[in-house]
Amino acid sequence: MGKKRRRKTRRGDGIGMALLLDELDLATMKTSYPSFEFDDYDQYLAVCEQTMRSMLGAGHRVMIGTFIPAEYSEYCQAEQLPPDSAMSRARYALAVCEEDEPFPYQGEPIAEFVASLAHRERLRTLSIRTMDLLDPLPHGAVLEAEDYTADLLAWLSTHVAPGPHMFTCHVSDGAHDPLEVVAEVELGKNAMRAMSMEITALSLMLSFARAAKAEGSVIMRSFTFETDPDSGLPIKIVRGWAIVEGVLRPLTATEIMKASRTDPRTGDSLLPEPAVEYVDSHEPFEQ
Repeated sequence: MGKKRRRKTRRGDGIGMALLLDELDLATMKTSYPSFEFDDYDQYLAVCEQTMRSMLGAGHRVMIGTFIPAEYSEYCQAEQLPPDSAMSRARYALAVCEEDEPFPYQGEPIAEFVASLAHRERLRTLSIRTMDLLDPLPHGAVLEAEDYTADLLAWLSTHVAPGPHMFTCHVSDGAHDPLEVVAEVELGKNAMRAMSMEITALSLMLSFARAAKAEGSVIMRSFTFETDPDSGLPIKIVRGWAIVEGVLRPLTATEIMKASRTDPRTGDSLLPEPAVEYVDSHEPFEQ
């Protein structure tokens, strides 16, 4: 389990639980382990929510991880535990929650919380996949790409207006399925803040693009406090860069508009976004 997750261990973070993310995972548990008591996913979530709220009410810090049936099976085999056992499931949940970046439950509705947990799991899976793609590349090229990406993100944090922004990044080397990530960040004074797993996933993808001389794009949506009179939505400033053989090339407003209205996976046209202003991008590291 630890080898797959690739996180550092941290203990003493409160009471830990692990949640199944969807009906398919619940069905897998029910089919594989007769002692697993739930047949209905909504009922399962309701019981979990009641337990989590009770622990919060008792003053405990509640840390939540993801219960992944395939990893659970491997964990039981590695630890020589009987898999069809409530005690083994509890031990696996605690092991998951002892790993880095635990997800705290603060009393939000369970459906909202599980959606956030699922997003976090997608980011973890994407990061692991990208690291696997980086592994066989020349070490020197990877180090150079990592330094370049760190400098690029630092440059962005000082050359774009403070506030909320959203990066949409697509990368393809032509040999593997494309990588895609959406990362929401908050830019402050000379700083970029976000869920650390989002920044990690974005950084890994940009590093892979450069090291593998891959193709792709980076679209940045910056949210303003101005309101679009037609839609009533906050106006977004959209700028972007094409990734050409691992190098970021700034796009014009017209190019960005065309890219934003085309599905990168299928080439199909997309409906225009409301409340959007497209602008020319700058060359990275341009003063």
